[in-house]
Amino acid sequence: MDILFISTWFPYPPDNGSRIRIYNLLRALSREHTVHLISLLQDDSNPNNAQPLHDICRVVSVHKSRWFKPGTFKSFAGLFSSRPRSVVDTYLPEVASAVKRAIEDIRPDVIIASQIGAAEYVPSGTGIPVIIEEIELSNMWRRMETLNGLRHLRTSLTLGKHISYIRRLLQRCTVYTCVSENEQNLIQLNCSPQARGFVIPNGVDVKHYHQADRQPDEATLIYNGAITYSANLDAVNYFAHDIYPILSMAVPNIKLRVTGRTDGVDTSGLSKCPGIDLVGYIDDIRDILRTSAVCVVPLREGGGSRLKILEAMAAGVPVVSTSMGAEGIKAVHGTHILIADTPAEFSAAVEKLLIDSDLAQTLTKNAIRLVTEQYDWHAISAEFEHIIGLNVSSVKTSGCN
Repeated sequence: MDILFISTWFPYPPDNGSRIRIYNLLRALSREHTVHLISLLQDDSNPNNAQPLHDICRVVSVHKSRWFKPGTFKSFAGLFSSRPRSVVDTYLPEVASAVKRAIEDIRPDVIIASQIGAAEYVPSGTGIPVIIEEIELSNMWRRMETLNGLRHLRTSLTLGKHISYIRRLLQRCTVYTCVSENEQNLIQLNCSPQARGFVIPNGVDVKHYHQADRQPDEATLIYNGAITYSANLDAVNYFAHDIYPILSMAVPNIKLRVTGRTDGVDTSGLSKCPGIDLVGYIDDIRDILRTSAVCVVPLREGGGSRLKILEAMAAGVPVVSTSMGAEGIKAVHGTHILIADTPAEFSAAVEKLLIDSDLAQTLTKNAIRLVTEQYDWHAISAEFEHIIGLNVSSVKTSGCN
């Protein structure tokens, strides 16, 4: 097939959750099909230094992305639109023109729009099957539930507009995907029970992460997630202010290394905690995973499923997570992972793994088996490709999308 793939994230280097997912799906699709990519481009990516991406797909065009800024005129105009303000504010007419030209020139068998921001650029009435890849609703839904008063009302209104917008997108698409059953249930209950949806979980390249020569520092933890994402920043703050004071009493020299960029983030609160080490961007996360005793995921916000947990599991690093952090991954407490939802419980779970090597080894052994059998990108992408093939065939047979 000829596949037109529209991406809200430039997928190289694959160094955050969205990029990792998109890159691996592109790589899998390129084995049997010709993939044409139109992508938005973020400041930290350079298409001229992305040869591995050019090796797996034809990059039709890239366009500098526009981040949502609530104070702009376009954002203000979005208050009076049926579309979410973020969609109105970040919309780029040149991307819509590029998509239209690509459809005319390539005549693709299928269009894949990665996330709803990309789906906005797909014209209706083309007769080409459209797949919206990775619709996400739980993050905003959960945020609304934690707020009170005027903030709750504002977020509720925003969520309502978001749901209506997704409902209209689903009427125009052939199939949608999401990363977890929880996401799918929210979409079915609130947006469209009739729309065809499939769960395509996040994954990991198990062979890439497998480490036979792990040399963990007994007092070193890792949080492999950039704090430029608000949910990650909240998680690290939670560790620093609530978990660390308890844990450091039992393990005085405990250290948490936090990977990823910190550009534009106020880290003054974290700098006061002697147990936090912001190591910055790491070219190869395997190097720091190799020397980490435990991966901690004290998440209290966000949605979807966590690639950071799958990475740690594939690398043989035992994981302690909150229930929310482990959401979307079929990991069982005490078998693959330890789940803890209070500071005292979280501290005790980390301490237990540091002193009980048999438990740590049992969890990592079971976790590696879990990710190998259910979360390896090879199997996940094969299922994604199968879904595409089935739905392209059904549209061709019926003559409509």
